[in-house]
Amino acid sequence: MQVPDRAYDPATRWLHWGSAAFFLLLFGLGLAIDWVPRGEPKIMVRSVHIVLGLLLTLLLVYRMVWRRRHGLELPAVYLDWRAKGVEVFHLGLYLVMVAMVTSGIVAVWFRGVNLFDLLTIPAFDPSNKPMRRLLVNIHEIIAYGLLGLAALHALFALWHHYRLKDGVLQRMWPSLQHKSAEL
Repeated sequence: MQVPDRAYDPATRWLHWGSAAFFLLLFGLGLAIDWVPRGEPKIMVRSVHIVLGLLLTLLLVYRMVWRRRHGLELPAVYLDWRAKGVEVFHLGLYLVMVAMVTSGIVAVWFRGVNLFDLLTIPAFDPSNKPMRRLLVNIHEIIAYGLLGLAALHALFALWHHYRLKDGVLQRMWPSLQHKSAEL
C-alpha cells in the first residue's frame, strides 16, 4: 500500500525532530544529575536540565497547538482500524510527554531548586524528603516510559519503511523538504 508522497510541512518536521532531540538531551542530563558530585557541578547540571525542560514544555505546547491547527490528515487508504491505532498511539505519546513535563514541574516546585546560583525557587515542603524523592522517581519512571514509547514509535517507522515500503517515514524525514518542493 503506497502512501501519497506529500510530506509533512517543515514546521511539523522541525517540531517532531526538535522534540525528540530535546527529550534525548534532557534524558541524558537527567541521568547525569546522579553522577555529578554535589555542589556547583550538580547545581549547574540540574539547572540546565530544568531550564531545557521548561523549553521542552513550551515546545510541546506549541507542537500540540500546531498539530491541532495544521496537522496533516491521514491518507484515505489509512482510514480504517490502523488509523485508529495510530491515533491512539500518538495520543498516548502526547499524554506521556505532558505527564513527563508536568511531573518535572511538580517535582521542582515541591523540592525547590537553586538555578545557576542566581535564582532560588523555595521548596513547597522542605522537610518532606520522602515526597520529594517520590516525585523525582515518578518523573524518572515517566521519562523511561516515554523513551520506550519513542523507541516503539521509531520501530514502527522503520517497519513501515523496510517492510511495508509505504513512504510513511519519508514524509517525516527532514531531507524530504527539498524533494517535496519538486512534487
